[in-house]
Amino acid sequence: MKTILTTLLALTGSLVLAQKHSSLNRSINDDGKTLSIRVNGTINGEPIDYNRTFDVANLTKEERDALRVRVLDSLNVSMPEPPKAPVAPRAPQAPRLRSESVTIISGDEPTVVARGANDLTMAVGGKNPYTKEVKYNSESGELYLRYRFQKDGEEITYERTLNARDKSKEERLQLIEGIEKEIGVPAKSR
Repeated sequence: MKTILTTLLALTGSLVLAQKHSSLNRSINDDGKTLSIRVNGTINGEPIDYNRTFDVANLTKEERDALRVRVLDSLNVSMPEPPKAPVAPRAPQAPRLRSESVTIISGDEPTVVARGANDLTMAVGGKNPYTKEVKYNSESGELYLRYRFQKDGEEITYERTLNARDKSKEERLQLIEGIEKEIGVPAKSR
């Protein structure tokens, strides 16, 4: 047992010693007249101290880039990746209404109505403003209602989901009108 443990520890120690550490500092400056390359550190345990300046006044940009690549290749050093530009933050976007039509009605009670195939969103202004949202899911038969309005100085949010699977459109409208009377929606919906 001691032999197996000793062998295992020896193999682990060998693996640790076999790992090689690299630590580099690179500085490359190109002003179009001189190219300065400085590399200091260690690669695979071998020290590197390279510092050289080249006269590149008569070379094109492509030739200067090729020289830089050849020098770094000869040192077994790759070019550092340029930093990525940060992404600018964006303001959150308001959800889009999937509507087939939007109607704006002005008058004593300005109203905005957005109608889709199975939903209605309405905002009524005036002395007693309120919002109304109606969604009907024809697959599940659920009728979702949400109202927001002021009543007796108190802000009220009313939400309700009804099973209207076997109801016609007219029957669903009657249900909605009954609920609006029951909760006291400030103005009659258009």
